[in-house]
Amino acid sequence: MVSGVRQPVLDSLAAVVLATGLALVVVVAAGRVERARVGAAESEARMAAALWEEEGGSAGAVADLLGGRATIVAADAGGVAPGAYAYEAGALDPAAWIAVTPRPADGPSGALPVTAAAIALAGLALITGWALARRRGPTRTRYPVGIALLSVGCIALTAVAAGRWADRELRSLSASTVAQGGRAAELALASGADPPRAARVTLLPWIEDSSLESPNEQWTMPAAVAAAIAGSPERGVETSAGASPAPQGATAGTPHTVEADGAVWHVARTADIHFAFLGYERTASPFLPPAAASGLATLLVGLVLHLAQLASRPRALRRTLAAWGLLAPAAALILAFTLGPLLFSLWISLHEWRLIDPAPLFLGLDNYAALLANREWWSAIGNTALFTLHVPAAMAVALALALLTRGSRRALRWARLALFLPAITSIAAIAVVWKWLLSDQYGLLNRGLERLGLESVPWLTSPDTALISLMMIGIWMVVGYQMVVFQAGLAAIPRDWYDAARVDGAGPWQRLRHITLPGLRHTLFFVLVTSIIGSFQVFGLVYVMTEGGPLGATDVAVYHIYREAWEFLQFGSAAAMSWLLFAVVFAATWLHFRFLDARRAHG
Repeated sequence: MVSGVRQPVLDSLAAVVLATGLALVVVVAAGRVERARVGAAESEARMAAALWEEEGGSAGAVADLLGGRATIVAADAGGVAPGAYAYEAGALDPAAWIAVTPRPADGPSGALPVTAAAIALAGLALITGWALARRRGPTRTRYPVGIALLSVGCIALTAVAAGRWADRELRSLSASTVAQGGRAAELALASGADPPRAARVTLLPWIEDSSLESPNEQWTMPAAVAAAIAGSPERGVETSAGASPAPQGATAGTPHTVEADGAVWHVARTADIHFAFLGYERTASPFLPPAAASGLATLLVGLVLHLAQLASRPRALRRTLAAWGLLAPAAALILAFTLGPLLFSLWISLHEWRLIDPAPLFLGLDNYAALLANREWWSAIGNTALFTLHVPAAMAVALALALLTRGSRRALRWARLALFLPAITSIAAIAVVWKWLLSDQYGLLNRGLERLGLESVPWLTSPDTALISLMMIGIWMVVGYQMVVFQAGLAAIPRDWYDAARVDGAGPWQRLRHITLPGLRHTLFFVLVTSIIGSFQVFGLVYVMTEGGPLGATDVAVYHIYREAWEFLQFGSAAAMSWLLFAVVFAATWLHFRFLDARRAHG
């Protein structure tokens, strides 16, 4: 029988978690918009401060620009009103704070709450109907799969509605910001400032109309944006500089949008000056946070529905909760230090993110699309694949050494001592020593060849030999570890099999082919997969010995990712490369597993 308390509690908990998940999606989207509104207020405050300084401390100009949303507070007044967002105009004497209240929402702000409320009510009705049906039905009735799918559908619809609402709000804020820039420039022009000074008041990228045809003129916006403005049909929209100041909320020019370099720019014009602003919808990614929140909500709803399903089996429910409780600390560590960084790198890969940028630019899958045509990246992948070819050679040498030392304990101990040392030695130290040995000028290996009357070899300075040299060092580094693993695998093969084979007249090659290799198939597979994964992650040797040269001959994938991130500061592209490398390694590992399964299926 079902407990009279546990079942209703879990059913109610499922409904509460669904409502909480829907609310989480809405709150995340609203928080994204609120942060953009704060950013817009800060931009307007900087414009007002620049206008104040241009007009010699005129509070009237600030009031004309921002109306009642602006408050000028002396620096010694002890702060500003709660909820206001201020900018300190440090060049003023005395210094003052210009506090700006964020602009109220201009878009259809009621669309999101109404849509979210309707979806939430539908989801709650869904869960309630399922709970009532369970109470009337048999005690072991399981919830239908459709209930879970419809719950996920409610969350997904809420995420789509929240994303579209946030996108509209962000676009409205972007248009308002660029319009305020045009308004600030208009006020500066009306006070007698020349066009360049008036343009600089806005703190936005600008260009004079004559500069659209003459690239030698002064302009600050990207050339691609200027070209897009020149070809825009709205280019002629303007407001006269000598016109009387427009009332609060009016714009100096009708804002419009242009596409340039894969991004949306909001553009306005005052007199002969064009202003551009990269939209908040491109730097705030309105759809990504609701999507992440919906994924978390879906996971929580699925877990609670699973618990509610187990309520008809109290013993199974208790065991499940106990298992989750024991796994919770380890799961928290994995989430914080493994899954969390992975998700953050995935987020970075969807943006143009550099340490020097004030805000990352949301690109979606553009980073991945650009990598498909990046020859340098695919060249690095090719070099990595070539480097991986040393794995079969290293395995053959390691297996041969394991077989040779199998019959002697003394040889086994000395082989482990001599060959296993590289596996426990610092890669940086190994690379430094080998770089010294292979140097063209003072390398001991080349000096020895010259003593024998042979020509020296450019081990690390020729594109034909650099990667091969690294492969030879890679074999030397891993052969000891692989030998120890193979020795453990050989010890697990019964000696009786070899004795029976000798009685039947089998020679050494036949025993290797029909007993040793089949007996080591799992060990061989383990060594092969782990070695391939390790070879795709090679970095230390390349970083210390060749730095990707000469002429990119040793530019492997991980080193290429390192340079993309820490030398060129293209963290978004580097994160996309990391995920593509993960896909390549995963595909290689999956193919190996499929091959092993096929071999097992055929006996």
